Amino acid sequence: MKITVLGTGCFGSAIAQIMTDNKNEVLLWTNDLEQIEEINTNKSNKKYYPDFRFCQNVKATDNLNDALNFSDIIIIALPSKIIKEVSKKINKCHINKKIFINMSKGIDYKDLTTISETLHKNIDEKLVKNIYTMTGPTFAKEIIERKFTKFILSGSCLEDENLIRKVFENDYIAIETSTDIKGIEILSSIKNIVALASGIVEGLGFGENAHAIIITEGIKEMTKLALFYEIDSNTILSISGLGDLVLTASSKNSRNYITGKKVGEGMSPEKAIKTTKTIVEGVECAKAIHKLSKEHKIELPITKAIYNIFYRDKEVKKEILKIFR
Repeated sequence: MKITVLGTGCFGSAIAQIMTDNKNEVLLWTNDLEQIEEINTNKSNKKYYPDFRFCQNVKATDNLNDALNFSDIIIIALPSKIIKEVSKKINKCHINKKIFINMSKGIDYKDLTTISETLHKNIDEKLVKNIYTMTGPTFAKEIIERKFTKFILSGSCLEDENLIRKVFENDYIAIETSTDIKGIEILSSIKNIVALASGIVEGLGFGENAHAIIITEGIKEMTKLALFYEIDSNTILSISGLGDLVLTASSKNSRNYITGKKVGEGMSPEKAIKTTKTIVEGVECAKAIHKLSKEHKIELPITKAIYNIFYRDKEVKKEILKIFR
């Protein structure tokens, strides 16, 4: 089959590998002309993976209309903050109905919508067959290394489940399903905020006891938001809920954890974000969830602390200690 992947970052590249391992042709889309040249000429993406090479079945383009018309399955692996802009561009393209699979995590700050809601809102329904989200504890680096990974495929209906399984599943990729797409997207976003706090705790030298407290408080914040959004309790216990939280808030391979650790060690939030090679989604998410918590009077101590550190230049140690009190 032919597959389109929007995004050529660390995750988009990993998804392209899964696709070609499963004998699919892939067209990647990006606005980065140098990266397009590198992918098409050298089959490499040195910015993210110095020693990695794409299969010959991978090409790249900056023409969105061409990318969308390449396949009936469009995989979105873009930074969450640009998805609204890209979805509006999609709406202006001349395409038939497509299956959109969102693999990005985040919440729009302005209207507090999830990514699937943003796609539904900005892409005309005549261009959409179905919209799904796939998330889970899925570090791109381990996918590139072909280590076992499991996703949750979520959607209001799952009529394309068999097709999507055929495209994705292999010896190192498995899929389970859920119809709680809103819950999956909300909880998979929150864990990035907790990971920032967990990294800060490590950087401050607080130790394992404090780390356990952060994980526990993170689960509490997930539960509060689950109650607010009427999310199925099973979603909290899923790999996109508790599973993703434990991985992202515990692993030194997590970009949010790494960024938080730099801040805990004394680096300014601005520099910590700048020196992290990939997008730090937790910072943007903290802004959105803090806004939600203020509007609806939901007490979220970790979210508040991260917001105050990254957006209000508050003292790092003092803000983190407030979580523990």
